[in-house]
Amino acid sequence: SIFLNEPYKEGMEMIFDKKSLSSNPSFYIHSPVRTDKDAAPDKQDSLSVIIPAPHIDDGMEQDWDLLKKRARIAVFKRLKEAGIDDVEKHIKFEICVMPQTWKDYCNITNGAVFGSLSHTIFQMGYFRPHNRHAKYTNLFFVGGSTHPGNGVPLVLLSSKLTTERILKETR
Repeated sequence: SIFLNEPYKEGMEMIFDKKSLSSNPSFYIHSPVRTDKDAAPDKQDSLSVIIPAPHIDDGMEQDWDLLKKRARIAVFKRLKEAGIDDVEKHIKFEICVMPQTWKDYCNITNGAVFGSLSHTIFQMGYFRPHNRHAKYTNLFFVGGSTHPGNGVPLVLLSSKLTTERILKETR
């Protein structure tokens, strides 16, 4: 399920312009146990919540502990408003992956998990950087910041397309 904040534009401005979160952030929530019984112990559940967050900006002060606390409170508040008011008391185990986590463990620039590009029309679809360097023709790229785009399916497709291109050109 996706919970969009109101007003949506202001929430996006908080993320992209102020490198922060609104007091009522949008979020995606998923219960993987619905399709994978091994995602939680028998007769229990698991939830995954994804909250769009800003990337790390060393030029701005960002209090990640405060942002995490505010986001967590906002999620429980929205769930309560939707009629699910006792989630927090049932939590037995919790992991929070922050932009710093992505930066430290996955070497992702500024913890920007969906790539280092902005989502303007000129950095989407065909306009995204392609998988081959324009000058150094033996240098290829894959990942969320290259064509065809970000997210696991498109990153895997990026890898497949680049691999096919390299194999075709080296045979």
